Order: sequence, then structure tokens, then C-alpha cells
Amino acid sequence: MSAREARDRVPSQETLTRSPFRASRKIYVPGTLHPDLRVPMREISQSPTRTRGGLEENPPVVVYDTSGPFSDPEVAIDPRQGIPRLREDWIEARGDTLRMELQTSHYGQ
Repeated sequence: MSAREARDRVPSQETLTRSPFRASRKIYVPGTLHPDLRVPMREISQSPTRTRGGLEENPPVVVYDTSGPFSDPEVAIDPRQGIPRLREDWIEARGDTLRMELQTSHYGQ
């Protein structure tokens, strides 16, 4: 499959599934070394526990969220444009990477 054929198979903005996960919401935690970065987390609600004394509320559980921006209803996404390059500036600032002038993979060519 050529790169063009692969690109044409990318879903459009209209067909992209953006439904939130049940009983949870996407939250962000500021990065420790880079406060301008937001670490994606998911706050998951728990059902109350039934005890002899009645119902006991349980706090939400927070987990790392690897779903990317696609599960954040606040983010406008166009799959054909790609996602923002949020880490580019701080990766460049490290000074330990080289930018390739040309695509080197068969897929990229």
C-alpha cells in the first residue's frame, strides 16, 4: 500500500468515534520537569460499597490515559492533519536529537 493509499484510509473528522468512556473523565496533570506539558489521566468513578451500615462512597481512581487526544471531547481533531506536536520544543531544547532532512522509511517515501 502506498503512502497516499494509507492516507486516504484515515477516517474523516465526521466518522471518528469520540464517545467518552463510561463513568470517567479525562483530566490533565502538569508535568514535573516541564509544567507546560499536561500529562493525560483518566478519573474513573466508582460505585458505592454496600455495607451493613448502608452505602459507603468510594473515591474516584486516577490512572494514566494512553488514549491520546481522541478521548478528550474538548480537543478539536482532524485525523488528516495529525495531532499537535506538543513535545517538539522541549525535545529540541535537550539538544540531543537530529532532524532528518528526508523521509527514510519506505512508508514515508
